[in-house]
Amino acid sequence: MKKIIIVSLSCMFLFGFSLSVFAGNLTEPPASPKINSITAILTLVNTLVNWFFTIVMAIAVLMLIIAGFTWMTSGGNEEKITTARKMLIWALVGIAIALLSRGLVTLIQTLVVG
Repeated sequence: MKKIIIVSLSCMFLFGFSLSVFAGNLTEPPASPKINSITAILTLVNTLVNWFFTIVMAIAVLMLIIAGFTWMTSGGNEEKITTARKMLIWALVGIAIALLSRGLVTLIQTLVVG
């Protein structure tokens, strides 16, 4: 079980890092964004939350798949069923936290910007 998780995460990270090869060659460094207004801060926070949401959702879906596979292959073994049930619960908690973070940013933007 641990081998499957390690191999899956390794493949995911290797694929993610290999995408930087296709980024291209920049002749001058990109200009840093100027944060001089509340809208710029909210845009930055929104970008960070979107990244967080994407990463958490990808991990949660992976954990749901692994938990389902563990449950289906448990063969009635109570220890494996308990492990799979815990994995399902924590994957759903991760999804809930990701959704709440997105909703919280939207709520703050509505309250601050109007």
